[in-house]
Amino acid sequence: MKRTGFLAVALVVALFWSLVPIYWFCRMAFLTPLEIQHYPWPLIPHAPNPAAFYNIFGFRYVLSGNLVSPASGQAAQIIRGLKDSFLVSLIVMVVTLAITLPLAYMFARMEFRYKNSLLFAILFAVALPPVSTLIPFYAMYVRLGLAGTLSGLVIVDLTLTVPFVTWMLIGYFRNLPPIERLAWMDGYGRLAAFVRLVLPLARSGVAVAAVIAFLFAWNEFTYALVLVNGTTANTLPTAVSGFLHQYPEPGNLAASVLITIVPPALVAYFLQRHVSEMNLVDPVR
Repeated sequence: MKRTGFLAVALVVALFWSLVPIYWFCRMAFLTPLEIQHYPWPLIPHAPNPAAFYNIFGFRYVLSGNLVSPASGQAAQIIRGLKDSFLVSLIVMVVTLAITLPLAYMFARMEFRYKNSLLFAILFAVALPPVSTLIPFYAMYVRLGLAGTLSGLVIVDLTLTVPFVTWMLIGYFRNLPPIERLAWMDGYGRLAAFVRLVLPLARSGVAVAAVIAFLFAWNEFTYALVLVNGTTANTLPTAVSGFLHQYPEPGNLAASVLITIVPPALVAYFLQRHVSEMNLVDPVR
């Protein structure tokens, strides 16, 4: 009984923690300019309007009483950031899978020299905070001409996704049945067995790895703020942060934040069945 009560309280806290910020931004995005100017704001907009969503994409919106809500001055940055974030996230996701799937399989199913040392090197890379490598990356990127480019951002995002996804998939591959032996008896090589048997069996793990790589790249802010912010390679998180440095537009800021939530939510929704099937296990055991 006590355990049930504890779980109920934990669930309520988790829902409150997750849903209240979304509710707050939804409310702010649909408030009229007059309602935003008066404090306290109503809990629910009296006359919800989508003006902010039009404004952040460069369109004006006519409110009741022939009042015009003009296009946001940040609209061009938001549109460019949305395109760049999609491109970077998709490339990072594909490259991360191409690197981590064979790498994690090798660590999970094969024995070789210095294996444990390399495993702890991967763990160290996972634990290393991005801000600690920010200055070295910036200095190197300026010399190589990669600052302000999407290709440079893809490379730096891979330094985050590859170690984490590799570490995660090692435990998953270790839990798969040893079907390679049966494949070898049928004349398959290790590579053919991996591609034709192991990967189809590991589709849940592959789906989770794809989601995580996409989310890491989509939400990355620290490197993007320093390496590409203010250039033609701007991403959506840094574009949204631009609302904090100009004339206050709380409605447009809220609408932009909600836009950033939609793509990851859709990716997670369509892959949720595979995510729920995956059982993550600590790879060092």
